[in-house]
Amino acid sequence: MMLPAAGLMAAVDLTGYISGLKLVPVLLIFLIWARVLSWIDKDAEGAHLPREILNTGIIIAGLAGVALFLFLPNYWIALGVLVVVDLASVGTYLGMRQRIVGLGDLKQQFREFLQGIFKREKKAKVSAGQVVLAMKSGTVLAAPESSDDPDVLGYQTSQLLLTDPLQKNAERIEVRPSEGGASFQYVVDGVAYKADTLDAGSASAAITYLKQAAALDTEDRRKPQSGFVRATLDGKRRDLEIATAGTTAGESLRISVDPKKRHELKFHTLGLLSEQLNAVQEILGGDPGITLIAAPRAQGLTTMLYSILRLHDAFLNHIQTIERGKREDLEGITQTALSAGATAAEEFKQVEWVCSQQPDTCMVDEVVNPASALELVRFADDGRRVYVGMRAGSTFEALTNWRRLVGDDVKASKSLRLIIAGRVMRRLCTACKLGYAPDPETLRKLNMDPAKVETLFQARTQPLQDNRGHPILCEFCQELRYKGRFGVYEVFVVNDDVRQVIAMGGSVNQLKTVFRKQHGLYLQEVALRQVEAGETSVQEVLRVLRNANEAQTPPPPVTPSKAKRIPPRPPKAPTA
Repeated sequence: MMLPAAGLMAAVDLTGYISGLKLVPVLLIFLIWARVLSWIDKDAEGAHLPREILNTGIIIAGLAGVALFLFLPNYWIALGVLVVVDLASVGTYLGMRQRIVGLGDLKQQFREFLQGIFKREKKAKVSAGQVVLAMKSGTVLAAPESSDDPDVLGYQTSQLLLTDPLQKNAERIEVRPSEGGASFQYVVDGVAYKADTLDAGSASAAITYLKQAAALDTEDRRKPQSGFVRATLDGKRRDLEIATAGTTAGESLRISVDPKKRHELKFHTLGLLSEQLNAVQEILGGDPGITLIAAPRAQGLTTMLYSILRLHDAFLNHIQTIERGKREDLEGITQTALSAGATAAEEFKQVEWVCSQQPDTCMVDEVVNPASALELVRFADDGRRVYVGMRAGSTFEALTNWRRLVGDDVKASKSLRLIIAGRVMRRLCTACKLGYAPDPETLRKLNMDPAKVETLFQARTQPLQDNRGHPILCEFCQELRYKGRFGVYEVFVVNDDVRQVIAMGGSVNQLKTVFRKQHGLYLQEVALRQVEAGETSVQEVLRVLRNANEAQTPPPPVTPSKAKRIPPRPPKAPTA
């Protein structure tokens, strides 16, 4: 970047020498602008934006800023104009990126950038795409240097097991013995993807290698073992929980990625609609009582329970939990673990003991014993707050199960305040999703207004292509078509009207009538709002709600005549 003449004149003092202090801001602006331009050049390609046009536009804007700096007579005014022009060009790019693919992923990029500045760690020399493993002690495991090393096969196979799943942000990786070798799959956003079958020798070598990294007993191939390893791939660090177990067919491996971060979401980020969030927070902050939290397995029940507990100050309130297989340590909360196979009698014994401690808040992630339910009702009647997790598909199913468990409708409803049922859905990749004009008749069947809904989105079925027609990888979703998940929720407020229906032995249909009077939305309706907002697809809604009570007659799949990439419009139904 050439220093403009006027800028130099402004920077010259009376003795004829250039002021070094005034040159510093100019050089700093140039270095920052060049670094940002380099980032935009790479980012635009990954976000599938017109890279050449954007580069040309930003360079022209930079030259315009230099020209203004050149001709403006006052140094400080010229410097300010230069900064404003450069910021405007960058802001224009970010605005375009926000409209097309969003800016959510930039937070993680910025966080990693800051970590790279402030954390001066010694890094092993690795190739791009190579996974570096470190033991819990911090010792980095070096790659075998020769083909004669006995760890070569284990190292190479572990690279195969870890690289692709970690690049795709997998939460779990599994290797199980099967006929003729070992099956290999990984789970991303709750969906399992099968990989190539491994031969028995390679699978065994990889399991042994990873057990060594986790400081486990490599000689014992039958007893369940678990340990931790830290993995680094392309500068991104992950904590891996290595769990192995043996059967007569062979040894199995399960790798959980960042297990301690899995349930860290805060309640307001789960995905409730703004009106749902306001109603829930008002009730949870009001009178104590019982709240039922429901979801099918692997649909976010634990995350919901933990996020609700975090709404209460654990240092001002005495909070205790009873959990079948504790998922995470909660700061300031007393957690009692029950084994997954605990009997009904063991469950009741723990519930009775925890209630005897008189905590302000109690959470039980699953209740199977009617005696436990009755004890929790008695506890809530004494002015305590109780959260009960239930494996149910809707608020009405959860309520039906609770009434059956308690065995007395009046007791079941007396302290009941709220029921929340949820599902977790995948979010369409913002960079490569396809927009299409849906058929008006299909929209009517989905209870959408054809006059208001012009575009819906779906996952693409064909590879992306560059200008020459060559297939290219979507760096946002790593060709999975979806990236990340969000929750959809059904919220049923248990007021006096609901209690009256329950006390009279009311049916589910009668309860649904009261639900509608509350302007409540069914799970499917909330999910379709997210479809209309461009967050997910009709196909994803069908996949997730297939077994829901309200989706026994699911909406028909949308088959667009023409699909193309259309920038999403601002959501009509913003979520909290």
